[in-house]
Amino acid sequence: MTLALTIDIGGTKCAVALTSETGVHVIETWPTVGSVENLDRVVAFFRRYLSDGGKPPSAVGVCFGGPVDHTTSIVTRSVHVPGWQGFDFARWGLEHFNLPIAVDNDGNIGALAELRHGQHDTEDLIYVTVSTGIGAGVISGGNVVRGATNDAGELGHIRIADDPRECACGRTGCLERLCSGYWIEQDYGKPATELFGDDEFLAEYAALFARGLATAVLLYNPGVVVLGGGVSRVGTRLTDALTDSVTTELASWKHLTPRITTSRFDGDGVHLGAWEIARDVL
Repeated sequence: MTLALTIDIGGTKCAVALTSETGVHVIETWPTVGSVENLDRVVAFFRRYLSDGGKPPSAVGVCFGGPVDHTTSIVTRSVHVPGWQGFDFARWGLEHFNLPIAVDNDGNIGALAELRHGQHDTEDLIYVTVSTGIGAGVISGGNVVRGATNDAGELGHIRIADDPRECACGRTGCLERLCSGYWIEQDYGKPATELFGDDEFLAEYAALFARGLATAVLLYNPGVVVLGGGVSRVGTRLTDALTDSVTTELASWKHLTPRITTSRFDGDGVHLGAWEIARDVL
C-alpha cells in the first residue's frame, strides 16, 4: 500500500489527510485562515499522527486552489487568498517532512481523480470546479493537459459577456466573475444553491455558463464534463439545465455535446487526486 500525506488548500477551506489507493483514512478540515500559516496546522497534524503510531507516508501531494508550476512546485499567482505568491512547496516539504512532494492546481487534481477513480469509461474529460472561483482540469488521451506554463484549463477566465464587472484576474466579463459561487452571492445577496431554486435564475445562469463550457467542448471534445465544488451540489437540476444550454450553444455541433454530470467524490476526490500526483513523484 502506498500512503501519502495529502493536502488541500482552498479559498474557503483547507484539509489534510493520509490517503492510499484504498481511500482517505484520516482527515482534518478547517476554514482557511490567512495564507501560509495554514501549513502550520498541516505540520502539527503530521507530527501528531506519527506520535500516535501512524504509518509514515512515502510522499506528499498538494492540491492548491490557484495557478502553480507543477514542475517546480512553486505558486505562480496568489489569486483568491493573498500571500502565496512565489511560495516554494518543494523546499517546505523537504524541511518539514523530508519527503518528495508534488503540487498541482485544484482543476488538474480533480480531473486526475475523475480519470483514475471516477469510472467514466473515457480518457477524454473535463473536470470543472465551481466554488469560490471556477477552474478546470483537462484530460486528453488519458493525460493532463498542462500547457507551456502549466496554466492550461483556466476556463473561469474565458470572456463570456460584454459585462463591466471586473474579475479578480483584472479582466471583465469572465465566466468566473459571472458564475462562481462567491460572486453570485456577492451580486445577489444569497447563496447560489438557494438562488437555483428559481427556474428563471437557473435558466439564465445555465445559458451564461454554457457559453464558456461550449468553448471548452469545441477545443477539447471531451466525452464527459464532471462538475465539482460547492455549486455542483445542486445536482441534476443544474446538470440538466447546463446540458440543454450547451446543446443549444452547439446547435451545429450537437454530436459534440458531452455527458454532463457531478462528481461522486465530494471532498475525497481532492485527496485521491493529490495521492495520484504523490504516487507519480515516487
